[in-house]
Amino acid sequence: MNKANFCLMLILLLSFAVLNAGTMTVSEFELEVWRLSNIERERYSLPSLAYDNGLAELARLHSRNMLSYGFFAHKDHNGDEVAQRRSKYYPNLLIVSIGENLGKFKNSAKIFHPQDLVNGWMQSPRHRENLLNPNYTHLGIGLVFKGETLYATQVFSTPIAKLLSQLPKKINAKKTYRLSFEYLSKQEATKLCATLIYPDKNLSYKVSEDKEMVGAQPIPIRWKSSTSFEVDIPFLAGKGNYQLCFGFGGGYYPEGLILKAK
Repeated sequence: MNKANFCLMLILLLSFAVLNAGTMTVSEFELEVWRLSNIERERYSLPSLAYDNGLAELARLHSRNMLSYGFFAHKDHNGDEVAQRRSKYYPNLLIVSIGENLGKFKNSAKIFHPQDLVNGWMQSPRHRENLLNPNYTHLGIGLVFKGETLYATQVFSTPIAKLLSQLPKKINAKKTYRLSFEYLSKQEATKLCATLIYPDKNLSYKVSEDKEMVGAQPIPIRWKSSTSFEVDIPFLAGKGNYQLCFGFGGGYYPEGLILKAK
């Protein structure tokens, strides 16, 4: 999985009176930053980033933690970076890559403008690289204001699919579970493939008379529409931690959905 994380600290000495935290809700401010980010991409003939509320929650969590625990870094107070936070708090999103831009903005007048956040990132080569990355397809924004300080987090991602089904608290290894997903990738749907990684990496699955997989099995995909599909998960290797992974053209990405069968 690819990841790119960058920090930016700007001291804003001027008062910007057009839009500020006092005349916009935090949610409106975040959405304006998203809109302005897409305007920058459009200037370079890049596709717009879709807004994802789950990524926005990840971004807000990190901004809140930076404020609460007094740090400004991609690694949080638990030692996690954005990839680990995605695994912990947003495991339903199956991804190819993820990246993060951070900003800490200060203004003695306690007034902030969404355009200044985007300008600051665009003027920094490494932040600009994330914002103009042609491979990213989704974005979430998380902002926290306190006095003259604003913490801002952008979380970029290239997701494949999002789990829609509610997993039971306990998965019975003797049962087969049907899982529904929303398809989010820009890749052709016909190229999508699913692989279930076994807890026992030495166990073989017979694919055909003359072919077998070791430590995993292919999982058929049933398309319900162009943006939704289902898979049936059997736990043929017995109890343990399985991982459902997706990929294209026969391969798979390692950032899969963990399924703990008991």
